[in-house]
Amino acid sequence: MNHTVGRDRRRPAGGRRFREGLWAMLAAALVIALMRTAVFMSFYISSGSMQPALERGDFVLVNQFVYRLHPPRRGDVIVFQYPQHEGWDFVKRVVGLPGDLVAARDGRLWVNETPVSEPEVLRVADGVGPTLGVGGGRVPSRRLFVLGDNRGASLDSRFWGTVDERNVVGKAFLIYWSQGEHWWNVRWERIGKWLP
Repeated sequence: MNHTVGRDRRRPAGGRRFREGLWAMLAAALVIALMRTAVFMSFYISSGSMQPALERGDFVLVNQFVYRLHPPRRGDVIVFQYPQHEGWDFVKRVVGLPGDLVAARDGRLWVNETPVSEPEVLRVADGVGPTLGVGGGRVPSRRLFVLGDNRGASLDSRFWGTVDERNVVGKAFLIYWSQGEHWWNVRWERIGKWLP
């Protein structure tokens, strides 16, 4: 009986995961390079102000064309130029449209005298709600009232007022890549997540 001894040609799982992550990053970069046109842009999320919808380390696609077809809507996650610094872009959720009456009562957001259901909002502690500060009241014409989903850690319309519609870059609609603290820590479960 003749026995042939061969080497195990399987590679360690760690090396395979590294290669898969590298190929996924290259594929994502290629897709973004092809899609980066006048319609789509890519943005990196650098803060936790939109948790849990957007986590620090998420990369999102933003549709720059959609608001040429219709104005922003309540609930849209938008990217806009920060009102107090031209070179910075922020991402927040639209909660108030031009003419809306925005208020906070009993730790809840009210728009036009109606309580708003906000399942996406991260409640930091009981009783923590939108203290509207300088932003409360009627939303002026051609302006938007925006809030972060992580109300306890968001710099938004409560602090610096409303956003001029002309400063809106577009609507964030898809997480196309997500990484943890290190570039090799890919959060696969977040990739491909659509935003409302």
